[in-house]
Amino acid sequence: MSSSPYPTKARIREIFAHLAVGDPVAFYAHVADDVDWTIMGSHALSGRYTDKATLTSKATSRTGGLFEGPVKMRIVDVIGGEVEEWAVVEMALDGICKNGLVYNNTYSWSTRWQNGKIVQVRAYLDGLILNRALAENEDKS
Repeated sequence: MSSSPYPTKARIREIFAHLAVGDPVAFYAHVADDVDWTIMGSHALSGRYTDKATLTSKATSRTGGLFEGPVKMRIVDVIGGEVEEWAVVEMALDGICKNGLVYNNTYSWSTRWQNGKIVQVRAYLDGLILNRALAENEDKS
């Protein structure tokens, strides 16, 4: 049996498990520096980010300070991978914002893989709750 150039579902779960334990730095080590990451929708963070540095400085950095304590993503399912370059990772996040807002969001990230790294993402999420969390909890300084 030949080995596949794409990660198995188990390997994808291992990589995404870093988000489940609150270690985004370890997760982003598996994301290509020149990743093409699109956050779908019409909310404050939606848009296309053409590299990891821009994604983390303009998008993910804005959500880090919204919550009481560290947040952890829960992996719901992994679809694809192994023999396909694309895999869909479904996740959920249940948290409490600094102002007490209950933040329950679901995510679906369509990920494309090359050489063991994520090179493209189309991320879907509930933008309404994200916008509210940002408006009510983001540090404006």
